[in-house]
Amino acid sequence: MMHYKIVLTGSGIMVDHYGSPEPVMGFVTCRLLKADSEKLAVATVKRDILVQWNQSFNADRKAGLPKLSVEQIKPVNPLLSRKPKHDFYFYVSEEQREEHLQELTQPKRRWFKKK
Repeated sequence: MMHYKIVLTGSGIMVDHYGSPEPVMGFVTCRLLKADSEKLAVATVKRDILVQWNQSFNADRKAGLPKLSVEQIKPVNPLLSRKPKHDFYFYVSEEQREEHLQELTQPKRRWFKKK
């Protein structure tokens, strides 16, 4: 079994943005999990995200079902990978979406120098 880091985007939702004129366009999320294959990892993550979405944000069934797209999937070492700080990073513009994606997909700067 391999450990995978999967970054997905969800679009096509209607979430109240607390009275702001800019509607929430979607979200970016990242998950770490162990699976036998990439295909199984993606299917498991999509199922888990949709279940969490319906329980947390779509309990009244007004927010809609997000269209999930895989942005990145890669094998990782579980001991060297940090879990994301948040479950969902909501965005109201394409620029904000790109910022969230860059934060989740770009490698972090190491605190030590590699020789």
